[in-house]
Amino acid sequence: MGKVVKWRVKQIEKAVNSYGFAPYYIEKITSRLFRVNDGRYDYALKRSRLSDNTIALWENVYHQAHTLQLNNILPVYITETSQLYTRVDEAYYYMTPWTRNYSLNHQQQIHNTLRTISEIHEKTKQTHSVDTVAVKHKFSDYRSRCRELQDTLLDYVKLFEQNRFMSPFELQVCTHYHVLVNVLAELDTQIDYFMAELEENNTWNYSLCHGNLHLSHTLHHHHAYIINWEKVSYDNAATDLAIFLQDLAKHYDQSPENLAEMYSSYSYRNRLDDKEWHLLLIYLLDPFHYIKLIEQYIAKESRHTMIVQQKMLQHSFRQLQLGLDWSSRPKSDMIADPETTSDDS
Repeated sequence: MGKVVKWRVKQIEKAVNSYGFAPYYIEKITSRLFRVNDGRYDYALKRSRLSDNTIALWENVYHQAHTLQLNNILPVYITETSQLYTRVDEAYYYMTPWTRNYSLNHQQQIHNTLRTISEIHEKTKQTHSVDTVAVKHKFSDYRSRCRELQDTLLDYVKLFEQNRFMSPFELQVCTHYHVLVNVLAELDTQIDYFMAELEENNTWNYSLCHGNLHLSHTLHHHHAYIINWEKVSYDNAATDLAIFLQDLAKHYDQSPENLAEMYSSYSYRNRLDDKEWHLLLIYLLDPFHYIKLIEQYIAKESRHTMIVQQKMLQHSFRQLQLGLDWSSRPKSDMIADPETTSDDS
């Protein structure tokens, strides 16, 4: 929190004026989020990263929320000209209610978020046929690149083992190696399963996807709200789930077992079919972020300290462990009766 520089104050005042009032008080929360008070009520003003190319898709989120009664999408206020946003000096601003965020533990937040995004995915789901030849070609190319990583990883291990004293990062890579071999083998298997399912059924489900789903983009009041829809897309729900689960595995120290138990909060409302389940596992087993960290270390491109680089590698490794663990679990074991799901709101 802090003061707002003078030139930004003028921009904010101009943006707020679009909503029919002058700000009585402005508080900087982040470089893009401001708490605005009109003398009686607080509002959240966001200086977004939306562009001319993305604004229409973002607007459609709120049209869908109104039409389909998606009450867990935090609403935005309308300007005096009946717009969902206002534009000031090439930047798009939008305003929402200032909503108090209840203090919940991470497990409660995860349960609430999974239930909420599941409802949004289910209510907005549309099924279409896809060109299976094009999809299979894309995944065949991806599998070829993944298979090449087996030799690449072994080369890295041999390179590091040549050092008389390995750095902590290098030792970590060598320790992870045998798990990564299993990850690559399982990934290849999951791609096979996915393409076999696609061959049998060429339908594809599209849902409203947040595109950047993290716990930091949720508010937990009387019920959960999902905010910051600036990277919205219409895609398969597995893409949204993968982003969320990857973040939880990397940064919130949630074990695969804990996440498997909490997954029922999602699957009770919107169950992934077999093709989508294999797609989710492919995303979780994707090794390229892990490999990129090694490449940056070898090329000395990282600006981070050794300790930070170690943490980043370990976080990426956790994601792969999650994918490997979930691949060993029958999908039916991941679905619980509604009575067994937590209801921590």
